[in-house]
Amino acid sequence: MSLDQVPTQTTQKKDILVVDDAPENLHLLLNALTEQGYSVRCARSGRLAIAGSQSVPPDLVLLDIMMPQMDGYEVCQRLRQNTRTREIPVIFLSALDDGREKAKGFALGGDDYIAKPFHIDEVLARVKYQLDAKGRQGRLQRRADKYRQTSHELRDAYQFLQDILNSLTEGIAAFQALRDDTGEIADLKTSITNTAFATFLPDEISPLTEQSGTSVDFRASDIGIFDADSELLDVCLQVIATNTPIKRELPTTQGDRQRWIEIFATKLRDGVVTLLRDISDAKARIATLETVKEELYILATTDVLTKIGNRYRFEAYFDTEWQRSLREQQPISLILGDIDKFKQFNDICGHTVGDRCLQEVAKVLQTVVKRPADLVARYGGEEFAVLLPNTPLKGAIQIAQEIQTAIRGLSLTQVPAPSCEHISISLGISSLIPQLDRQPMELIEAADRALYEAKALGGDSYCVGTL
Repeated sequence: MSLDQVPTQTTQKKDILVVDDAPENLHLLLNALTEQGYSVRCARSGRLAIAGSQSVPPDLVLLDIMMPQMDGYEVCQRLRQNTRTREIPVIFLSALDDGREKAKGFALGGDDYIAKPFHIDEVLARVKYQLDAKGRQGRLQRRADKYRQTSHELRDAYQFLQDILNSLTEGIAAFQALRDDTGEIADLKTSITNTAFATFLPDEISPLTEQSGTSVDFRASDIGIFDADSELLDVCLQVIATNTPIKRELPTTQGDRQRWIEIFATKLRDGVVTLLRDISDAKARIATLETVKEELYILATTDVLTKIGNRYRFEAYFDTEWQRSLREQQPISLILGDIDKFKQFNDICGHTVGDRCLQEVAKVLQTVVKRPADLVARYGGEEFAVLLPNTPLKGAIQIAQEIQTAIRGLSLTQVPAPSCEHISISLGISSLIPQLDRQPMELIEAADRALYEAKALGGDSYCVGTL
């Protein structure tokens, strides 16, 4: 690559622009950075650096300060003024090691400063740090964008819920404080209510006149609406004391009827305005949606034939337990099982018996694997997976032995041939304590290799995979 050449192909490599009027520095940095797997462009002047950056913005700029015509400070300043290049990390390279020069570089937007003569290891380390930092910033930005999108979705959902609530009849009442001789609030008296407010009151209290929509005189202490500790009077007194609005959802029972009421209270002069809204229907809808959501999840994660977890359920749970085991540094074990000669079994006994065989094996696995944290899943075809969190290899081997013993004792009835009555299963076992440098697939691959070894031994056996 010539010193001023700009690559025309987009690669996965990080693109670094080196700007220096000294050819020996350019060649040194070009060779060192290229050896590290970076895509490197070089520019001998500030003008070329700006043109190259604007044409194809690099991932990072190594920028010499002392250059003729346009120094590094001006180059950095122009990069920061352009929307296409303002976010590119800039590392200054300069023989000016004075503190004021460094301060000037940072003030103009530099991200780092390396004094000449430099050590190439230091340059590589700082380059890597800045690129990693930029990557982290990009990930944070993507997360922020996702968070904003999620926030918009949540706000839309909340607005939808608010629309539902606003369609209900609301009870409104304004209360005025009644103070004793010491100035303390003794009670609250209604000054105005609407007719809907009566629907939130116990049957024995009938303060409203339907004709006028106004109330006869009654007090907040007369109204025992809620089952919780927060009675209407308590809520109103808290609003007055703190001068802070309160919004709560509280359960209530009136006779045999149970419902949820949303209360919103805000201070008005020396009193409180309250709004009561029946949100029982909304709560019921939410509960129904949660039930439907749970049912859909069960359908999506359950194998239709065997009624145990399916491959999707296994992969999702495996990922969760792997991360938890990594955090807690606890062992996690996996058993992969395959019914021996199942294709031949299907050919002789028929697919109906084959399906019944899969169902019986699933029942045996669930009987042997008892802990709530363990997972039994159909991995595919005649293969099954047993995930055992917080289980060392010794425990996994014990479970495998119990599985094989139980399978040997399994006897299928109403089969077309005696050879269909008994089956066997081969098992592959793997176990480890997850580390940052290990991948979840390693545990699966080790169990899979062990399973094939057990099958090669003739079946009806287990092997332990090495990691």
